[in-house]
Amino acid sequence: MNYLVIEGLKPWDGRYEFDLAEQELTTREWGWIKRLSGYLPMTFGDGLGGVDPELICVFAAIALVRAGRIQKDEVVDTYNRFADEPFRDSIFLEADDEPEEADAGPPATSSNGSSSINGPGSRTSSESSDTIPPPSGIPASATSTSAPARSAR
Repeated sequence: MNYLVIEGLKPWDGRYEFDLAEQELTTREWGWIKRLSGYLPMTFGDGLGGVDPELICVFAAIALVRAGRIQKDEVVDTYNRFADEPFRDSIFLEADDEPEEADAGPPATSSNGSSSINGPGSRTSSESSDTIPPPSGIPASATSTSAPARSAR
């Protein structure tokens, strides 16, 4: 589970669930993101990866709406309040460190020794390879002799 934490911004101090994988953004929420931070669905990953303060402030307002702490018509005013505060100290995303469910695939193997992937008679990477001859032959035709051609009517 992921959270959005607000500290030192009363009356909104707290830790709010904010997991986009669990609850996707609505069209209204995307509109807030677009209008307040300028990001679109295909570009907001850049802002998230760069921890863009404006995007995080919009996320904070969305988290507050989802938690019932503010109303939808208070988003812009709340965002503006957040935007006037020091960013790193007051609003941040936090990931819960719960382990993910194990993959059903086989366990990964590890080896302390080195092994060769070259079989008998194969060349090592230090040997040069022969020049590959250019392709030759007749290009494939678009017709087949096994089935008669039919016309569509």
